[in-house]
Amino acid sequence: MKRKIGKSKQQPSLWGRQRRQDVGIVPATLLLVLALTSCNPRVVTEMLTNEWPATSPDSVYVFDKTDVIPSESQEIGKIKVVDTGFTTNGSFNTVMQRAINATAAKGGNGLVITEHRYPDVRSTIHRIWGTMLRIPDSAVIGKAAPDSMEYSALRQILPEEEYAEFMEYKATKRYYEQEQKQIEEQMKQQQELIRLMPRNVIRISAGPTLMTSKFLIGNHQYKSRLGADICVDYDHVWKSGFGFGINYLHHYTSFDEGVKLRVNYIGPSLVLAYTRTKSFRCDLAWGLGYSRYSESFEGNSVSQNRLGVTMRIGGEWKVAKHLALGVQFNVLSVGLEKPEGIELEKDEFYGIQHVGLQGGLRYYF
Repeated sequence: MKRKIGKSKQQPSLWGRQRRQDVGIVPATLLLVLALTSCNPRVVTEMLTNEWPATSPDSVYVFDKTDVIPSESQEIGKIKVVDTGFTTNGSFNTVMQRAINATAAKGGNGLVITEHRYPDVRSTIHRIWGTMLRIPDSAVIGKAAPDSMEYSALRQILPEEEYAEFMEYKATKRYYEQEQKQIEEQMKQQQELIRLMPRNVIRISAGPTLMTSKFLIGNHQYKSRLGADICVDYDHVWKSGFGFGINYLHHYTSFDEGVKLRVNYIGPSLVLAYTRTKSFRCDLAWGLGYSRYSESFEGNSVSQNRLGVTMRIGGEWKVAKHLALGVQFNVLSVGLEKPEGIELEKDEFYGIQHVGLQGGLRYYF
C-alpha cells in the first residue's frame, strides 16, 4: 500500500529533513574522499593518441623492458605511478594494478614496465614508469603471454595477500636476474680483454726521482735531493692477470760536496695487470732484491751490498701491435747503517729512499 507524503504545519516534509541531513554529510564525504585518494599512489599519463576505446584490465599484457614485444604494437602514451607525498598504500601489487587499470582506461592492451624503483629514503612505496601499447588482435605474443597474463590470471586464483607476496617475489627475482646478467656480461667482456692482453712485456723507462729520506754527506744532512732513474723491466702475465717479473733499476744522485751516489738494483717481483680496453693497460708490481750502493769522490769509491725493496704502478697505451707508450711511478728503498749523530723520527729509517716518475717504450710479445 502506497503512502502519500505531504506537508503539514506541525511536521516538515521528508524532503526538507533530507536536505538538512545532506548539508552535514557533504563536507564529511569530501573529507573522506580526499583522505582515501591521498593514501593511494598517483597515476600520471601522457597520451600520444586517444583514438582507442577503453579495454578490460584483464586483457592488458604486461611486459618487462627485456621482453620481446610484438613489432605491430603501437605506442599510445607514457604512464607513471608515483608517490603523492601522503601515500600509504603503495605495495607493488597496488601500484601495478593501478597502472594496468589506467592503461585499459586509455584504450591500451599492453604495458611495458621501463623502470621500477623500490621503497627507499625518498619514498616508502614502489614506483613504476611504463609505456602503454595498443597490440593488434592478430599479433603473436609468443612466450611473453603466459608470464604477462599472470597479473590477471593469478589474481583470479590466489588470495590477495598471497598474490601480493608472489608479485613482490617475482619483482625481486627479476631485478636480481637482471643484475646477475649484467655482471655476467661484464665478466665476459673483462675475460675477453684479459685474453687479448699481452703475456710478455719488456719496458725501458727513464725519468727524474726525488730522495725522501735523511742522508748524511760529510757534515751536511740532506732531507731531499733530485736524481734520475733508468729502469728495464720484464713481466710475464697469465690469463688471471697475475704474473712475475724481473726488474733492473739504476739510480744516480750527485751532491754539492762533489759526491756521486749510485744504486743498482736487480730482483724478482710479483705482478698484477689489469685492462679496461683493448688499448689501455695498467699494472702493479712489488719486488725484493739485491742492491749495490756506492759513493764516489775524486776518483775514490766505496760500496755496500744491501737488500732493496721496490714498488711500481704504471699505465700504458698501445700504439701498434707490439709497441706501447707508458709511464710508471717507482719507489725504491735501501736501508743503510745510521751514522752517529743522526736523529730519526718515528717510522723513519736511514738510507736511500726515493720516488720517481719515468716514461718510455713497451714491447709486447
